Amino acid sequence: MKFTQNTTDLSGNLLYKPVKLSAKDSRDVNKVTKLMLDVVKQHRRLWRKEINDWQRARQIRYSLEFPQNYLLQEVYQDIMLDGQLTGITQNRTFRTTNKDYIFVNAEGKKDDTCTAFIKDKSWFENLIQYAHETVYFGTGVVWFKDLLKNEIQSVELLDRAHIIPEKGLFVPDVTSDKGIAYKDFEPFLIEVQMYDAVGLLEKAAPYTILKRHSWGSWDEFEELFGVPIRIAKVASQSETVKNEVAGWLEEMGSAAYGVFPLGTEVEIKENSKGDAFQVFYQKLQALRAELSMLILHQTMTTENGASKAQGNVHENTLSELIYADEKKMLSILNDKVVPAMRFFGYKIPEGYKIAIAQTKDTKEQIKIDQVLLQGGYVLKQSYIEEVYGSEIEAMPSQKMDAGSEKTTEEPKKG
Repeated sequence: MKFTQNTTDLSGNLLYKPVKLSAKDSRDVNKVTKLMLDVVKQHRRLWRKEINDWQRARQIRYSLEFPQNYLLQEVYQDIMLDGQLTGITQNRTFRTTNKDYIFVNAEGKKDDTCTAFIKDKSWFENLIQYAHETVYFGTGVVWFKDLLKNEIQSVELLDRAHIIPEKGLFVPDVTSDKGIAYKDFEPFLIEVQMYDAVGLLEKAAPYTILKRHSWGSWDEFEELFGVPIRIAKVASQSETVKNEVAGWLEEMGSAAYGVFPLGTEVEIKENSKGDAFQVFYQKLQALRAELSMLILHQTMTTENGASKAQGNVHENTLSELIYADEKKMLSILNDKVVPAMRFFGYKIPEGYKIAIAQTKDTKEQIKIDQVLLQGGYVLKQSYIEEVYGSEIEAMPSQKMDAGSEKTTEEPKKG
């Protein structure tokens, strides 16, 4: 993939001065940075979102003439306050971002020199997180904002509320349809999108909002029926005495005792409907299961499993989902990030690409290696040290007698 440098003029309300990018400015990140300085920062509205807010946001988001993204992103930010939704989305994200990403050559062999370009680099860790979060929030645009000596120092995710993917625009004013065509400024600005442009949180919103309603209703039920009702009967008909006794009942709070005038009878009414809470509890459980199915495509890795066999089926389902995420991530990295790195000056040979290092389960691998050794195969010292983490000073030479499983060891010469 090659980038061509065309002269681009921008003027009007977007910029105070026209900015021109020509071939001689191909590595001048400061000129591209000026494009971002005129962005109007929007104050986030923090009131609780309801179903009607979600419906209105969707209607505007899917408008053919004038799509807007900021209302739906406000709904997304609000529902992400839900603890379970935060947990299951991070669960899925970590299973992809926590992998070791490496550079391999055309033969598929790891290249340590190129791998050092991305290994333990904060900009790369942030980039793959931004890319994966598009599963939930929809399309994102990443800005390579800080370059030093042909090396990327940091990246930033542009506010999704300002992004209109269908138009390819970054709009400084979220209520306007005028903005910057961000695709004209690759590779400084790259679009990342794992699946669709809207994200899974569109489907998660009604479940999360209804779940919040159930929590509120359960809280009201607790206030009404969770605490026994205390009734005081007094012999006096005086309003003053009645008000005084009522005040004492209120001051009791959760205390197990109280001091009342002689002749006062205190009666405690227990709630006879002990299982009424099941209405709220079962609804919450159903909504939790729906959210887990939506984000993780199964429930048993986050909820209690019924059996080991069923748990294995659910784990395999999740593994297929993670494998799909990894393929999408590698496509983004190799189609957009690697060409951008070459553009910025990284010496990455043609045919090299980013891959995920294959980690081995030592308990399972030792069974396989044992079969190989019994079959007469010789394992390399570097392989044994890498897989099992053992430092080996010398390797014995092995000879297999014909028709025998016995192995004789001879010291390795040299």
